Amino acid sequence: MAQVSRNRGALSQSVYEHLIQPFVESVAPITHVSWGAAIGMFVGLTPTMGIQMYIVALLWVLCRYLLRVRFNLPIAVALVWISNPVTVVPIYYAFFVTGHAALGLGFDPGISEIDFQEFSRIFKQVGVDGAQSWFEHLYGGILVLFWIFGWPILVGSLVFAVPISIATYPITGFALMKYRTRLAAREGESYGEWKRRHVHPD
Repeated sequence: MAQVSRNRGALSQSVYEHLIQPFVESVAPITHVSWGAAIGMFVGLTPTMGIQMYIVALLWVLCRYLLRVRFNLPIAVALVWISNPVTVVPIYYAFFVTGHAALGLGFDPGISEIDFQEFSRIFKQVGVDGAQSWFEHLYGGILVLFWIFGWPILVGSLVFAVPISIATYPITGFALMKYRTRLAAREGESYGEWKRRHVHPD
């Protein structure tokens, strides 16, 4: 029982550090945070675990220096942790099943009537779950995405990623505005006054 309690405490601490703390400590404009959350959520809900932070960093460079559009990089990196070693197998299995339904496919003979346990076994076997180096993550991800599960897992991920990331933008903006408004009230200021003192561009 004590071990279970410690594990839950460690999990809660990890969730706070990776997903909550970046938001409450951010001093970026709300629009930049909201865009970062939406982009991070989209990338986090694609079957690219292991290279998602690199993808987000590349998008940040392209947006900032080529498109002249800004989003908050630490927030985007935080949101890719939606898919993590604890959640990745059930999330990717949901992608796989949804993609098959969306494409109207029957199961391939090599993976006939695959269930969650079999999916998990294959996923771990190709090394994505236990990969140590960047190359191992990349190689395992390519095997999962393009060789073993193919189009269904990619299409299924987009069914989730597109609407959830779109919804993430306004939800983040609303929640962060409420949080910052409360902080301003605690300090006896209007939100505008608090914003001038605390919020800075990325």
